[in-house]
Amino acid sequence: MTIQLPIGLDVDGYTLRLSTNQRSFASPFGGSEQVIDLLQDRWLLTLSLAPRRHGDAGRIEGFINSMRGMTEVVYLYHFGRQQPIGTMRGAPTAQAASVGAGLLVVNTVAGATIESGDMLGCGGLLLQARAGAVADGSGVLQVPLANRLRKAIAGGAAVTWDRPAAPFRLISRVGVQFVPGYASGVSLDFAEAVDL
Repeated sequence: MTIQLPIGLDVDGYTLRLSTNQRSFASPFGGSEQVIDLLQDRWLLTLSLAPRRHGDAGRIEGFINSMRGMTEVVYLYHFGRQQPIGTMRGAPTAQAASVGAGLLVVNTVAGATIESGDMLGCGGLLLQARAGAVADGSGVLQVPLANRLRKAIAGGAAVTWDRPAAPFRLISRVGVQFVPGYASGVSLDFAEAVDL
């Protein structure tokens, strides 16, 4: 079941970071090292919520408890990059891409741009541009990705630029602490749900 993020959370801090699945092997004698990327990148997100009055804390308490630990999911996005800094808008679509690809080719309008750090959604994945890019005269925009594709993207798949989101599971065991006069702030840790 998908839980809705409560309106008016008063987020006073957040962190979105990429967790890469990799293995490293180091030689104990020669000093050489090899790192293997297992291509299962996933996002980790921490939300810090401001202290509030008792009457306002019920929404947060209800949200935390409705997540039922890691059972339910909530769709979350990058709170600081809700839309691209670049100029790409409209209804862009993706060209087909395979698992492990580090580039998303987007069909948009000529001259549309994406800047480094801009977030996009495609095929249920939350993607981040590693570097800026400009669409050519045919409207083909080649977006280098910070995270590799965890699954294949079908040609013609919609590309979301306005609050692109992915499903997340609550991984922290927290609650709202009520003290005289107010409820303390709370920090919530989430991990991207990779099986949806």
